[in-house]
Amino acid sequence: MKTSVNRREWIDITCFLAVVTLMVGLSVVMHEKEIIFPEVGAIAAGMFLTPNRPWMTNGRRMILCLILCAALGMVMVRFVSLPLVVQMILAYALAYLIQSLSATSFMPMISALVLPVLLRSRSPWYLVSVAIFSLLIVFIRKILEKAGERQTEDFIPIDKNIPLSLTLFRLITVSVMITIAMKSGLTFLAAPPLLVAFTELSAYKNKAIRLHPVRIIILMTLSAAAGAYVRLAFTILPDSYMPLSLLVSSIIFLVAFYHIGPMVPPAGALMILAYLADTAALPTYPLQVLIGMSAYVTVTLLRNTFTKRHDHLIS
Repeated sequence: MKTSVNRREWIDITCFLAVVTLMVGLSVVMHEKEIIFPEVGAIAAGMFLTPNRPWMTNGRRMILCLILCAALGMVMVRFVSLPLVVQMILAYALAYLIQSLSATSFMPMISALVLPVLLRSRSPWYLVSVAIFSLLIVFIRKILEKAGERQTEDFIPIDKNIPLSLTLFRLITVSVMITIAMKSGLTFLAAPPLLVAFTELSAYKNKAIRLHPVRIIILMTLSAAAGAYVRLAFTILPDSYMPLSLLVSSIIFLVAFYHIGPMVPPAGALMILAYLADTAALPTYPLQVLIGMSAYVTVTLLRNTFTKRHDHLIS
């Protein structure tokens, strides 16, 4: 467990807080809620807070993938006339296809496509925000690299040939969870950051879910709670205090992120997603995240166990 913060970590924390607070502050000034793109919390966490990069990509591909997925999500909202459940499943499948074809492990692009479908986003500010803040994060990262605070991150393509069994497992699991979430009214069982986390953690080479499944669930739940309950506490104040509210939420998130266990970047997105949710949904938001993340972790562990046994039997 960490007991102190070194110089580089202070720089990383400052960069994270500056980006997420600026985003929420801009949404307040512009009176435009859709400027808040929760995955900025995940991307900033991955680019600034984690000691090693979680995604085998570079800034240019990251920005292009995010903008493409965000644009496709808004196109689906405007021009695809299908039930929301079907749209959500199609959005995940399309984002998953793009992620596979991009030969990167950059899963936050999934949220960029699914989120506008879930929230029925029509404002161009969503797309503008995705572009601006992904550019800002990459720009700050480049400054840190030139200053010697971070290593240069080159694009290392991953294998595009994802096993069919893994693809089917992901698509079936997500489809079932989206259906349950939409039909039950427990929307956040299929919160986009949970879909991102599940897709990342279900990769064969991901050790975090095998070694620390309970800690991952705790981190994700506490991050959601930090956003939801701090925002609830600040509802007695005008909206102009929302950046301060997010700052408090972020500090709680940072303590959890550094101390609980595996640094899972989508936890940062769950914290920020609370600032997009309806106020009435906030009391149960962390509970829905707890249930949803527990389900994703459980089915992934069961699949991994079955796969190992199967491989052992045929070897």
